[in-house]
Amino acid sequence: GVYKKNSSTPDLHLHCNLTSDNMPKIHPATKALIIKTLKTKSTAEVAGTFNVSQRQVQRIKKRFEETGDVFDKPRSGRPHKTTAREERLLVRKSKASPSSTAAELHQAWSPQVPVSTRTVCRILSRNGLHGRLSAQKPALNKRQVKNRVAFAKAHSLLNGWTLEKWQKVDFSDESSVELHHSHRKYCRRPTGARMVPRFTQKTVKFGGGKIMVWGYIQYGGVRNICKVEGNINSLKYQEVLATSYIPNHKRGQILQQDGAPSHTSISTSKFLKAKKIKVLQDWPAQSPDMNIIEHVLGVIEICITTDEPESFGKQALGTDVDERAQEYMGV
Repeated sequence: GVYKKNSSTPDLHLHCNLTSDNMPKIHPATKALIIKTLKTKSTAEVAGTFNVSQRQVQRIKKRFEETGDVFDKPRSGRPHKTTAREERLLVRKSKASPSSTAAELHQAWSPQVPVSTRTVCRILSRNGLHGRLSAQKPALNKRQVKNRVAFAKAHSLLNGWTLEKWQKVDFSDESSVELHHSHRKYCRRPTGARMVPRFTQKTVKFGGGKIMVWGYIQYGGVRNICKVEGNINSLKYQEVLATSYIPNHKRGQILQQDGAPSHTSISTSKFLKAKKIKVLQDWPAQSPDMNIIEHVLGVIEICITTDEPESFGKQALGTDVDERAQEYMGV
């Protein structure tokens, strides 16, 4: 706000804001003082005391006589360029094609008065339609959907799968961790700074290094995450289980694993049976969203890619996985 001080009244301050037409907007507390002072002084004297025009004093007095207060009425703001019917049409177009951008909707929409793409965004936001990144879900066919429903029913509370029983399930999976991802990153930069190093995204060929990790999680937190050299086949998977899972396996625990060939091969099945490890049966295909270990692996990948370590080798990447697992997951 702008404060004006009258030279004739050194202890009196006027609190006002300048409006668009450079006329001072008087604070309601000052208006109340003006109304109180008008009881003993003339309009000209009050205008001189508060350093405002006589016309402003007259308007304040008239509003007080009409409404009984000194507050301004709510303003509606600038009138909308578009009609309610045009806005409803835009909302219908967006709902019919949720993947269309504001620019595409702007081109397909034809209001009587030209508006900007930014206005399209505001209209959609007012109607509860906000631009967001689409959530990713596995692409499922009818058979896979049917298998997921069957699995959910077979492992429901009605069939004895209580919370205590689910707490005995060890969720496991493997994942490849890359140092660099090809996902585009957003940044805010000034004009003409497109190629300034701090505003660019560094890229390398073939991801800049990749390793395979396997881990499992059970009730109470992460139990183990380990690096795997090369691709995981049946023998390598059995070796991982023997060194990273079986030593910590407790009687009564149930191992969850997906339907990868290395998990369901004859040799792996015999290995698990010989070690007396019970496996969660009929895990549906294309169901990473049902496996809670995916959240753990996802957090580690995000931590590694955002840290951008200076060394791009696999050895450094593997060390980073270990450090992040210990720091964020308590391995």
